[in-house]
Amino acid sequence: MEIPIDPFDMRNAYIGEKFNPDHPNISRIYTNTNLELGCDHWNYRAWNPEFGDISRYSLCEQVGSGRYSEVFRALQDDEKEVAIKILKPVNPDRVRRELRILSLVKDGPSILNLLDIVIDGKYGIQAMVTDYHESMEWHDLFYNMKLDDIRWYIYRVLKALEFTHKKGIMHRDIKPVNILCKDPKKDLILADWGLAEFYHPLRMYSSCVGTRYYKSPELLLNYEYYDFSIDIWAVGVVLLEALSSEIHIFDGELHHLEQIDTIAKVVGGDKIVQWADKYRKSISKNTRARLLSIKGRPFSDLIRGARKSFRDPQALDLLSKLLEVDHKLRISAEEALDHPFFDSIRDSITDAEN
Repeated sequence: MEIPIDPFDMRNAYIGEKFNPDHPNISRIYTNTNLELGCDHWNYRAWNPEFGDISRYSLCEQVGSGRYSEVFRALQDDEKEVAIKILKPVNPDRVRRELRILSLVKDGPSILNLLDIVIDGKYGIQAMVTDYHESMEWHDLFYNMKLDDIRWYIYRVLKALEFTHKKGIMHRDIKPVNILCKDPKKDLILADWGLAEFYHPLRMYSSCVGTRYYKSPELLLNYEYYDFSIDIWAVGVVLLEALSSEIHIFDGELHHLEQIDTIAKVVGGDKIVQWADKYRKSISKNTRARLLSIKGRPFSDLIRGARKSFRDPQALDLLSKLLEVDHKLRISAEEALDHPFFDSIRDSITDAEN
């Protein structure tokens, strides 16, 4: 009698020369995209960008800064308003990866448009030039949005992710601060590609990515075979925050265990334990017992009082699919775009895209 192969066995990871999307630790979507596109697509270390003329640009004012970069409003040829992101040489690989990925996705819908790459001849510091976009503070934007505005906002983010994922790329830092928007019916831009990465099946990725409020359960439990679905969870959190007008609705203040508890209080701790068992991710006895004691509650309970009109049945159904604990069952961006939540604006969206 033939003994069945363990689903996790490496013999189950391949179908011929390609990866098997049914393997527990392999993405079910765009599984072989980077394999098929080849190393010219994903090998950013071998990529040689063309550099523009730095003298064409003059800095006006600093508009942002972070650990890895500083962002300025600038002028191109003293006329066109642009943004210049100066990339600190903290991690040359990270700089090259961000530039390569943005060069691949720049023509996608609602994605930051890379106009030029320049380099300072004296210090060798690279910078990328993009279109300049003003944006409203996201909590003010969410507070003032109507339900149709939320539909447009989430649809545009999903459209950007559909394009990105089809290129075999994970954004890995979806959050409102990285979504530039003043009016979702007119314009929205997915920005900050510094943590974006190419997806390769069975590669073990660092779980130290993203912002904790938007991290999926698998990231919080240090699951290293994650895939595109971490972006989808983050979109679900953004949708829940927009509907509820609550800032950082999953807020575990100190560490990842508190963060996973805040999620468990909504989706139910038993689902998180079931996920860990299914994907053979070990958790301590104390964590297991604690999670099993935490009961979930409906998403509608988080959309309080004055915002009860935002408890739209289709919005809640989409939430349940975006915030699916099992990452292999989580809806994809492409699937989410066909959800009935967007039906009432679908014709308008089609007109806007054309």
